[in-house]
Amino acid sequence: MTRRILFIPFVAFAMLFVFASAADAQNSGAERPYYMKKAHWGVGAQAGLMSGMGVGVRYHPLGRFQVQLAGGAISGGEGLAAAVGIEGQIDFDWRDRSRFYGFVGMGYYTNGEEELTLAAGTWEPGKEDPRLDSPFRAGVGLGYEWDISHTLIFSASVAFTYFSEGTFLPLPQAGVYYLFD
Repeated sequence: MTRRILFIPFVAFAMLFVFASAADAQNSGAERPYYMKKAHWGVGAQAGLMSGMGVGVRYHPLGRFQVQLAGGAISGGEGLAAAVGIEGQIDFDWRDRSRFYGFVGMGYYTNGEEELTLAAGTWEPGKEDPRLDSPFRAGVGLGYEWDISHTLIFSASVAFTYFSEGTFLPLPQAGVYYLFD
């Protein structure tokens, strides 16, 4: 009985030592991945119903974290549609200039009807309210991005999005970015 109790910590320590040695040995001879060589800035277009639509700016410092901001507005007729969002990404795997990542983000979307209906008094009780039911969105998801050329990348992701009115939906997002090297 006593030997069995002493044997378990010894095996656990030996396994920890072997795994730590194997992980260290794999990184010693390899060239540093693209995202570990230096920090990268990118500018492009983002389309998503969770973390913003329009012009996107992203920053990937050394390491596995990236932050991305996206926003835009378009006017048509009397209204102004706008969206702004932020997303934080954690890299799970790198392959040359491609990466698999998880993310968390949030966004605010408006169709401009809030100002038109409330300030101008154009909305009448009994009519359908033209405002968005859930302007705030937040969620988590998984994505993959790959290089189209040396400085151009394409990203696609699925965001499990929570809408402020209580709905959960899996929604696609996509973006094209120019990376500054």
